[in-house]
Amino acid sequence: MATSKQIQNLDLTVGELCAILESEPVGLSARASKRKVKLCFDSREAAPGVVYWPLKGARFDAHEFIPQVMEKGALMTVMDENRAKDFSADVYVPVDDTNAALLKLAKGYQRLFKLKKIAVTGSNGKTTTKEMLKAVLSEQFKTVATEGNFNNQIGVPKTIFRFKHSDEIAVVEMGTSAPGEIHPLSMAVEPDIAVITNVGASHLERLGSLDNVFKEKVTIADGLRKGGLLVVNADDTRLSKLRTNKSYRVITFGIKRGVIRPERLKWDANACASFFIGRTEFHLNVPGIHNVYNALAAIAVATSLRMPKSTVARALEKFHAANMRMEIRNGIGIKIVSDCYNANPSSTRMALQTIGALEKPGRKIAVLGDMLELGDKAAELHREIGELVQQMHFDVLVAVGKLSKNTQLGAIACGMDRGSALHFENAEKAMEYLSENVRFGDILLVKGSRGMKMEQIVEKLLRLEPVAVNR
Repeated sequence: MATSKQIQNLDLTVGELCAILESEPVGLSARASKRKVKLCFDSREAAPGVVYWPLKGARFDAHEFIPQVMEKGALMTVMDENRAKDFSADVYVPVDDTNAALLKLAKGYQRLFKLKKIAVTGSNGKTTTKEMLKAVLSEQFKTVATEGNFNNQIGVPKTIFRFKHSDEIAVVEMGTSAPGEIHPLSMAVEPDIAVITNVGASHLERLGSLDNVFKEKVTIADGLRKGGLLVVNADDTRLSKLRTNKSYRVITFGIKRGVIRPERLKWDANACASFFIGRTEFHLNVPGIHNVYNALAAIAVATSLRMPKSTVARALEKFHAANMRMEIRNGIGIKIVSDCYNANPSSTRMALQTIGALEKPGRKIAVLGDMLELGDKAAELHREIGELVQQMHFDVLVAVGKLSKNTQLGAIACGMDRGSALHFENAEKAMEYLSENVRFGDILLVKGSRGMKMEQIVEKLLRLEPVAVNR
């Protein structure tokens, strides 16, 4: 078994790989074609006997490393046919495009397994929903799922290559940042069930509008098996229009409407929900209304697979947030809600509403970094978030980053005192302010796009000794 994470052992021979790719290998011996595939994506970790797969990105082309990989003893390499004259390889498989061919291999490979496949996408909550589904389904089925958020045209094949014949269910996350990215992923996976958590203002820089986000997300249904199931959020105005058709069935979930809908919804002191579906009571240990939606999506899928609601409820009660996703952490006399994994207007709105609704004796402080990849609407969307900070009665706003100047302006325009709505160029300067002004009893929401590195503020807040105040 290879120890490198960059090498994947496939239950497939080299000859079978070539057959899936519909390509005639150059220089491959009959003996070598019967060897099992050890797939290598990183030239630095190449070892004797691997099949090297050079990937391409906007700023790199791993074809350049083919000579050194072959010198390390690679069995063969896959290669763009038009690059064969540029690089020396005694044994190679010519393809039109190595990136596209990777999805072709993944499609052929997943067809060798009998497991059910669940595809998950959405502007917000797809990773948490995927993790909830993994936790729930693992109670009854041998389940494999996307690791982290490896949800793109490279990450999805890598998930498929982890399939084992003992697996019963696979949960595959699918992301997008531009038009036309989800369709090929769905076609490769051929899911039995597809989930769309919501449609929000994410990646507008390349997708352009919410309507375009919807059009992109709904292509997750393109690869659904005939008679498959599409699970959608009925509280989302665009998704609510989707209907059962000749290709697939639609089942809905939501808080206001939907087939899977909570009754007697209540909140505890940490903004975690409890509710009933039928006679079964569910308790969540992750905060926020958005996690109710994520849980409802998981419940919809699990019950469609005939899992008992009591088993689903038990699994969801044990579920805890992944690192940096609405993670409640206790500092020295303060609470920090760490939601630094990513940020867009929808997820930031939900986080503000969640913390804003808490009944806490101390102050509520919103520490908000820039939301990136919003295109021309970035300034307007940041201003709207600033308005919501004031509307949700936060005591202090600490806006961090160039775009977040608009967050500050939005809060002030909505009536927030200038002394309470503050802006800093970077996390370091924001932390200088916080270190001198955070008080015992405060609760701080820290949120921003991944590129803003807001987790650095969280780590410093956890070590901070707050200012004592006389009440």
